[in-house]
Amino acid sequence: MIKLQKMAILASALVGASFAVNAENLKPLPGQEVLRVCADPHNMPYSNKNKEGFDNKIAELLGKELGIPVEYYWFPQRIGFARNTIQKEHPERAGYMCDLAMSVPEDGGPMMPTKPYFSSIEAIAYRSGEGYEITKLADLKEVDAKHGPLKIGLFDRAVSTKPIIDMGLADRIQYYQLMSGDVNASGGRAIEDLAAGKIDVIPMWGPVAGYEASVSDVPITVQPLNELGQAHVFSFGMGTRRTNKAWNALLNEFIDKHQDEITAIIAEYNLPSLENVSPTPAKRAHKDD
Repeated sequence: MIKLQKMAILASALVGASFAVNAENLKPLPGQEVLRVCADPHNMPYSNKNKEGFDNKIAELLGKELGIPVEYYWFPQRIGFARNTIQKEHPERAGYMCDLAMSVPEDGGPMMPTKPYFSSIEAIAYRSGEGYEITKLADLKEVDAKHGPLKIGLFDRAVSTKPIIDMGLADRIQYYQLMSGDVNASGGRAIEDLAAGKIDVIPMWGPVAGYEASVSDVPITVQPLNELGQAHVFSFGMGTRRTNKAWNALLNEFIDKHQDEITAIIAEYNLPSLENVSPTPAKRAHKDD
Protein backbone atom coordinates (compact mmCIF):
# COMPACT_ATOMS: atom_id res chain seq x y z
CA MET A 1 0.00 0.00 0.00
CA ILE A 2 2.81 2.42 0.92
CA LYS A 3 4.62 1.61 -2.35
CA LEU A 4 1.46 2.30 -4.32
CA GLN A 5 1.03 5.64 -2.56
CA LYS A 6 4.64 6.59 -3.36
CA MET A 7 4.19 5.58 -7.01
CA ALA A 8 1.07 7.73 -7.23
CA ILE A 9 2.87 10.72 -5.72
CA LEU A 10 5.83 10.30 -8.07
CA ALA A 11 3.55 9.94 -11.08
CA SER A 12 1.70 13.10 -10.08
CA ALA A 13 4.98 14.98 -9.76
CA LEU A 14 6.15 13.83 -13.19
CA VAL A 15 2.89 14.88 -14.79
CA GLY A 16 3.12 18.27 -13.08
CA ALA A 17 6.72 18.63 -14.21
CA SER A 18 5.80 17.88 -17.83
CA PHE A 19 3.35 20.79 -17.86
CA ALA A 20 5.98 23.08 -16.34
CA VAL A 21 8.69 22.39 -18.93
CA ASN A 22 7.81 25.42 -20.98
CA ALA A 23 7.08 27.64 -18.00
CA GLU A 24 9.52 30.46 -17.47
CA ASN A 25 11.99 29.80 -14.66
CA LEU A 26 11.90 31.98 -11.58
CA LYS A 27 14.70 34.53 -11.46
CA PRO A 28 17.08 35.07 -8.54
CA LEU A 29 17.04 38.41 -6.78
CA PRO A 30 19.17 41.18 -8.32
CA GLY A 31 22.80 40.47 -7.48
CA GLN A 32 22.07 36.98 -6.15
CA GLU A 33 24.66 34.66 -7.66
CA VAL A 34 24.69 31.86 -5.07
CA LEU A 35 21.99 30.11 -3.03
CA ARG A 36 23.45 30.04 0.48
CA VAL A 37 21.69 27.52 2.70
CA CYS A 38 22.00 27.17 6.49
CA ALA A 39 21.87 23.49 7.49
CA ASP A 40 22.79 20.97 10.17
CA PRO A 41 25.53 18.55 8.98
CA HIS A 42 24.11 15.64 11.05
CA ASN A 43 20.33 15.90 10.94
CA MET A 44 18.76 13.21 8.80
CA PRO A 45 16.25 12.95 7.24
CA TYR A 46 16.53 16.71 6.76
CA SER A 47 20.19 17.30 5.95
CA ASN A 48 23.74 16.05 6.26
CA LYS A 49 27.15 16.95 4.86
CA ASN A 50 26.74 14.36 2.11
CA LYS A 51 23.61 16.26 1.02
CA GLU A 52 21.43 13.16 1.39
CA GLY A 53 18.51 14.74 3.26
CA PHE A 54 15.23 15.79 1.73
CA ASP A 55 15.95 19.43 2.49
CA ASN A 56 19.28 19.09 0.64
CA LYS A 57 17.41 17.80 -2.40
CA ILE A 58 14.77 20.53 -2.19
CA ALA A 59 17.52 23.16 -1.97
CA GLU A 60 19.15 21.67 -5.08
CA LEU A 61 15.79 21.87 -6.85
CA LEU A 62 15.56 25.54 -5.86
CA GLY A 63 19.09 26.24 -7.08
CA LYS A 64 18.28 24.58 -10.39
CA GLU A 65 15.09 26.63 -10.73
CA LEU A 66 16.98 29.87 -10.09
CA GLY A 67 19.97 28.84 -12.21
CA ILE A 68 22.52 29.44 -9.44
CA PRO A 69 24.84 27.11 -7.48
CA VAL A 70 23.99 25.95 -3.95
CA GLU A 71 26.46 26.49 -1.10
CA TYR A 72 26.04 25.45 2.53
CA TYR A 73 26.95 27.00 5.83
CA TRP A 74 26.91 24.11 8.28
CA PHE A 75 25.88 24.62 11.90
CA PRO A 76 24.19 22.29 14.43
CA GLN A 77 20.42 22.71 14.75
CA ARG A 78 20.47 23.91 18.34
CA ILE A 79 19.33 26.89 20.39
CA GLY A 80 20.85 29.94 18.72
CA PHE A 81 20.81 28.40 15.23
CA ALA A 82 19.33 31.50 13.56
CA ARG A 83 21.61 33.87 15.47
CA ASN A 84 24.69 31.93 14.37
CA THR A 85 23.67 31.38 10.75
CA ILE A 86 21.07 33.38 8.84
CA GLN A 87 21.35 36.42 11.15
CA LYS A 88 25.15 36.39 11.39
CA GLU A 89 27.05 38.78 9.14
CA HIS A 90 29.89 37.26 7.15
CA PRO A 91 33.27 38.48 8.44
CA GLU A 92 34.92 38.75 5.01
CA ARG A 93 32.26 39.63 2.45
CA ALA A 94 29.07 41.65 2.32
CA GLY A 95 25.98 39.83 3.49
CA TYR A 96 25.34 37.01 5.90
CA MET A 97 26.65 33.49 6.46
CA CYS A 98 23.57 32.11 4.66
CA ASP A 99 20.21 33.30 3.40
CA LEU A 100 17.88 30.31 3.60
CA ALA A 101 16.94 27.89 6.38
CA MET A 102 14.84 24.80 5.72
CA SER A 103 12.15 23.00 7.75
CA VAL A 104 11.33 26.09 9.80
CA PRO A 105 8.22 25.84 12.04
CA GLU A 106 5.27 27.70 10.60
CA ASP A 107 5.44 30.43 13.26
CA GLY A 108 9.01 31.11 12.11
CA GLY A 109 10.45 31.99 15.51
CA PRO A 110 13.23 34.53 14.81
CA MET A 111 12.85 34.00 11.05
CA MET A 112 10.15 34.91 8.55
CA PRO A 113 8.53 31.65 7.44
CA THR A 114 7.26 30.87 3.98
CA LYS A 115 4.10 28.88 3.45
CA PRO A 116 4.54 25.28 4.65
CA TYR A 117 5.84 22.64 2.26
CA PHE A 118 5.29 19.62 4.53
CA SER A 119 3.55 18.57 7.75
CA SER A 120 4.01 15.68 10.16
CA ILE A 121 3.08 14.29 13.56
CA GLU A 122 4.58 12.26 16.39
CA ALA A 123 4.78 8.49 15.85
CA ILE A 124 5.45 5.42 17.96
CA ALA A 125 8.20 2.97 16.98
CA TYR A 126 8.82 -0.58 18.17
CA ARG A 127 10.62 -3.70 16.96
CA SER A 128 8.58 -5.76 14.54
CA GLY A 129 7.87 -9.41 15.26
CA GLU A 130 7.73 -9.14 19.05
CA GLY A 131 4.27 -10.70 19.25
CA TYR A 132 2.33 -7.51 19.86
CA GLU A 133 0.98 -4.54 17.94
CA ILE A 134 0.92 -0.95 19.12
CA THR A 135 -1.30 1.44 17.19
CA LYS A 136 -2.05 4.00 19.91
CA LEU A 137 -0.63 5.13 23.23
CA ALA A 138 -3.31 3.29 25.22
CA ASP A 139 -1.95 -0.02 23.87
CA LEU A 140 1.20 0.44 25.94
CA LYS A 141 -0.54 -0.45 29.20
CA GLU A 142 -1.97 -3.70 27.81
CA VAL A 143 1.28 -4.69 26.10
CA ASP A 144 3.20 -3.94 29.28
CA ALA A 145 0.85 -6.17 31.28
CA LYS A 146 1.05 -9.08 28.82
CA HIS A 147 4.61 -8.82 27.51
CA GLY A 148 6.33 -6.45 29.93
CA PRO A 149 7.83 -4.85 31.68
CA LEU A 150 8.33 -2.59 28.67
CA LYS A 151 11.35 -0.34 28.40
CA ILE A 152 9.84 2.88 27.05
CA GLY A 153 12.07 5.53 25.51
CA LEU A 154 10.98 9.18 25.62
CA PHE A 155 12.62 12.40 24.51
CA ASP A 156 12.31 15.26 26.97
CA ARG A 157 9.28 17.46 26.26
CA ALA A 158 7.60 14.73 24.19
CA VAL A 159 3.85 15.23 23.95
CA SER A 160 3.37 11.59 24.96
CA THR A 161 5.00 12.00 28.37
CA LYS A 162 1.91 12.88 30.41
CA PRO A 163 -0.35 10.16 28.93
CA ILE A 164 2.29 7.51 29.61
CA ILE A 165 2.82 8.69 33.18
CA ASP A 166 -0.95 8.82 33.70
CA MET A 167 -1.09 5.13 32.68
CA GLY A 168 1.14 4.31 35.63
CA LEU A 169 4.17 3.57 33.45
CA ALA A 170 6.51 6.26 34.78
CA ASP A 171 8.97 3.68 36.09
CA ARG A 172 9.27 2.17 32.61
CA ILE A 173 10.56 5.38 31.02
CA GLN A 174 14.12 5.89 29.81
CA TYR A 175 14.60 9.55 28.92
CA TYR A 176 16.65 10.95 26.02
CA GLN A 177 17.82 14.53 25.70
CA LEU A 178 16.33 16.23 22.68
CA MET A 179 19.51 18.28 22.37
CA SER A 180 22.43 16.28 23.71
CA GLY A 181 25.88 17.70 24.29
CA ASP A 182 27.13 15.83 21.23
CA VAL A 183 26.47 17.98 18.15
CA ASN A 184 26.99 14.92 15.96
CA ALA A 185 24.17 13.01 17.67
CA SER A 186 20.72 12.85 16.13
CA GLY A 187 17.31 11.50 17.06
CA GLY A 188 18.34 8.33 15.29
CA ARG A 189 20.27 7.21 18.35
CA ALA A 190 16.97 6.19 19.96
CA ILE A 191 16.12 3.93 17.01
CA GLU A 192 19.60 2.41 17.29
CA ASP A 193 18.87 1.62 20.95
CA LEU A 194 15.49 0.22 19.95
CA ALA A 195 17.10 -2.07 17.38
CA ALA A 196 19.68 -3.19 19.96
CA GLY A 197 17.00 -4.05 22.55
CA LYS A 198 18.02 -1.32 25.00
CA ILE A 199 14.45 -0.01 24.78
CA ASP A 200 11.29 -1.71 23.49
CA VAL A 201 9.21 1.19 22.24
CA ILE A 202 9.51 4.93 21.78
CA PRO A 203 7.07 7.70 20.84
CA MET A 204 9.08 10.28 18.90
CA TRP A 205 8.96 12.83 16.10
CA GLY A 206 7.52 11.10 13.05
CA PRO A 207 9.98 12.12 10.29
CA VAL A 208 12.97 10.94 12.32
CA ALA A 209 11.26 7.71 13.40
CA GLY A 210 10.11 6.88 9.87
CA TYR A 211 13.45 7.58 8.22
CA GLU A 212 15.61 5.85 10.82
CA ALA A 213 13.35 2.78 10.76
CA SER A 214 13.72 2.61 6.98
CA VAL A 215 17.53 2.39 7.21
CA SER A 216 17.68 0.10 10.26
CA ASP A 217 19.02 -3.45 9.84
CA VAL A 218 16.45 -4.58 12.42
CA PRO A 219 12.80 -4.39 11.26
CA ILE A 220 11.09 -1.50 13.03
CA THR A 221 7.37 -0.72 12.92
CA VAL A 222 6.41 2.97 12.93
CA GLN A 223 2.81 3.92 13.65
CA PRO A 224 1.70 7.57 13.40
CA LEU A 225 -0.02 8.79 16.56
CA ASN A 226 -2.87 10.38 14.64
CA GLU A 227 -4.96 10.10 17.80
CA LEU A 228 -3.11 13.20 19.03
CA GLY A 229 -5.27 15.23 16.68
CA GLN A 230 -4.77 18.23 14.44
CA ALA A 231 -3.31 20.17 17.37
CA HIS A 232 -0.16 18.09 17.02
CA VAL A 233 0.19 18.12 13.26
CA PHE A 234 3.06 20.56 12.75
CA SER A 235 3.82 22.27 9.46
CA PHE A 236 7.16 23.54 8.19
CA GLY A 237 8.30 26.01 5.57
CA MET A 238 11.49 27.78 4.61
CA GLY A 239 12.92 30.62 6.66
CA THR A 240 14.44 33.97 5.72
CA ARG A 241 15.46 37.07 7.61
CA ARG A 242 12.39 39.12 8.44
CA THR A 243 13.72 42.02 6.39
CA ASN A 244 13.99 39.87 3.23
CA LYS A 245 10.39 40.14 2.10
CA ALA A 246 11.17 39.91 -1.62
CA TRP A 247 13.24 36.75 -1.06
CA ASN A 248 10.49 35.24 1.06
CA ALA A 249 7.91 36.00 -1.64
CA LEU A 250 10.12 34.37 -4.28
CA LEU A 251 10.41 31.23 -2.16
CA ASN A 252 6.63 31.10 -1.85
CA GLU A 253 6.42 31.20 -5.64
CA PHE A 254 8.90 28.31 -5.81
CA ILE A 255 6.87 26.24 -3.35
CA ASP A 256 3.68 26.89 -5.31
CA LYS A 257 5.34 25.89 -8.57
CA HIS A 258 7.12 22.79 -7.28
CA GLN A 259 4.95 21.47 -4.44
CA ASP A 260 4.29 18.16 -6.24
CA GLU A 261 8.01 17.58 -6.78
CA ILE A 262 8.77 18.56 -3.18
CA THR A 263 6.13 16.12 -1.93
CA ALA A 264 7.62 13.37 -4.12
CA ILE A 265 11.09 14.00 -2.69
CA ILE A 266 9.84 13.83 0.90
CA ALA A 267 7.84 10.66 0.17
CA GLU A 268 11.13 8.80 -0.30
CA TYR A 269 12.01 9.28 3.39
CA ASN A 270 9.22 7.18 4.91
CA LEU A 271 7.44 9.90 6.87
CA PRO A 272 4.35 8.59 8.70
CA SER A 273 1.00 8.96 7.00
CA LEU A 274 -1.32 11.76 8.07
CA GLU A 275 -4.42 9.89 6.93
CA ASN A 276 -7.14 9.60 9.55
CA VAL A 277 -5.74 12.23 11.90
CA SER A 278 -8.27 12.93 14.62
CA PRO A 279 -9.94 16.32 14.04
CA THR A 280 -9.77 17.02 17.76
CA PRO A 281 -8.17 18.64 19.59
CA ALA A 282 -8.04 21.22 16.84
CA LYS A 283 -6.18 24.00 18.62
CA ARG A 284 -2.79 24.62 17.08
CA ALA A 285 0.30 24.15 19.20
CA HIS A 286 3.94 25.13 18.83
CA LYS A 287 6.38 22.32 18.12
CA ASP A 288 8.30 22.99 21.33
CA ASP A 289 5.27 23.03 23.64
